[in-house]
Amino acid sequence: MSQKFYRGIDLNNTAIELVVEDDMITAVRPIAADSSLPWLLPSLVDLQHNGALEIAYNNLAENAPAQLRQVAEHLIRNGIGRCLATFTTCPYERLNTAAKAFDQALCADKILEALFPGIFHEGVFISPKAGWRGGHDPAYILPPDWEKFSRLQELADGRIRLVNIAPEEPGALDFIRKAHAAGIKVALGHCCPDTATIAAAVKAGASMVTHFGNGSSPEIHRFHNPFWGFLDQAGLALGLVGDGFHLPPELVRVALRCKGIDNCFMVSDANIYSGCVPGTYQRIGGLDCVIEKNGYIHVVGQEILAGAWYQNNRSVEFLVNQVGLNFLDAWKLCSTIPAKLIDIELPQLQPGDEATFVQARFDKQTLHIEQSVFCGKNHLD
Repeated sequence: MSQKFYRGIDLNNTAIELVVEDDMITAVRPIAADSSLPWLLPSLVDLQHNGALEIAYNNLAENAPAQLRQVAEHLIRNGIGRCLATFTTCPYERLNTAAKAFDQALCADKILEALFPGIFHEGVFISPKAGWRGGHDPAYILPPDWEKFSRLQELADGRIRLVNIAPEEPGALDFIRKAHAAGIKVALGHCCPDTATIAAAVKAGASMVTHFGNGSSPEIHRFHNPFWGFLDQAGLALGLVGDGFHLPPELVRVALRCKGIDNCFMVSDANIYSGCVPGTYQRIGGLDCVIEKNGYIHVVGQEILAGAWYQNNRSVEFLVNQVGLNFLDAWKLCSTIPAKLIDIELPQLQPGDEATFVQARFDKQTLHIEQSVFCGKNHLD
């Protein structure tokens, strides 16, 4: 049995060597500290990823295995080791097809099953109001419907781990209670509830906020808006998009001070055209969007954002360069912290764990991923 060896500095600032056999870490050895060593870290985690390379999880069907493998390679090469496939707003019949195709593809491929621990149901049960619905097509927005959702969960064989709800919509609080009782995490987003409704949603079981500071009307009342309530509720962890376009750094600093680092997490909110060349693109279930040369994606003719072009490794650079965090805290916000908040089993650098990790350097304000190892396989030359 052949062995592979990887050296670097871990999250505890300890110099180590990993021994890998097949898809497992078989030994971890301390080594002499050396300034030339790269970081050796748990893989990045993305809890909100809509797709990439013109492939949307919403649209999965008979081609799902090949499409998911294509997206998987793109994710892994960017250092992502765990990802929630995100369903946005589209005809619910399409989601039924996608959920079944997703489940069947994962059942047949242990690599895909390791990378995708579940689904984030972001769309559909959101506010229909302009601005608050973001780039979601209002034609397919529905009131929260537990029966419809339960059917989708059945088709997905229980793989939906997180669902986003607008708590002010009719039936939403009852939906939240049922989701919480079923062991499904509930996030609040693309919504405009008052403070009392936010408190009621937390009491019913909501524990996260979807892309805090986004999915809102460009013009809001200085006091009567959901953001104060989101910040005020200790039981809500904040998702933050770290592409450098969605949020200004001062907002992220305030969020971290209010919530603490362990109650915030970074996401990519990657658009299905992330990784594609600049241009205008048509989205099924979403409004047409434009990718600018700098990676800024927006709805055609509007300042409304339409997801992100970058993967979640970009969030590490944003947190260090613009927010002012140290590198290890930035990495944790994109890796171990989101994994813990959503109860994902993220491989650690210890014997017996899956050999999924990243070797990286941060130099001249740029994150360089030198090697991304997934289930024992090197994905970078």
